[in-house]
Amino acid sequence: MKKIKKLVTIMCAVMVAVSCAVPTMACTPPLKPPHIDIPEIEVKIDDKLQDAIDAAAKKFLEKNVLSKPVINNATYIQKTTRYGTYGCLSASWNKVDNATSYEVEVTKSDGTQKTYKTSYAVLVKSNYADEFLDDGMDSATVKVKAYGVDETFSLWSDEVDVDQYNF
Repeated sequence: MKKIKKLVTIMCAVMVAVSCAVPTMACTPPLKPPHIDIPEIEVKIDDKLQDAIDAAAKKFLEKNVLSKPVINNATYIQKTTRYGTYGCLSASWNKVDNATSYEVEVTKSDGTQKTYKTSYAVLVKSNYADEFLDDGMDSATVKVKAYGVDETFSLWSDEVDVDQYNF
């Protein structure tokens, strides 16, 4: 008797499940997303625009006449005393012929950047005069670009890792 009750209960459960699922499937329309044919796009540049692009590239190459600086070293020294923490960033590179100034870009590991300008082939900055250096220079990089007269310039130097020393 117990077996028959269990069998009837299971059969009723199956019938309820089937009766709920079948109407739902019958009412749901099949999904047919629209199909859009996208034609191939071909861009043609007219002669005037091509001449303007060529002239801009030629002007860029004419202005880019200075040789690329080569960084000799980049260090950050940090010393903590009972009076506070002192930090000093220094970088030096070869002097580029006909360069009148240099742009030095320092990038920290978190992506923040600061650009310094100098007329010498060396940069020395301390954290007393620059808050950017307060948190140290862990995994920071430095690169340099030279500028000359008549808007001439060089390419950026290769990025160099800043060596950090803590005392």
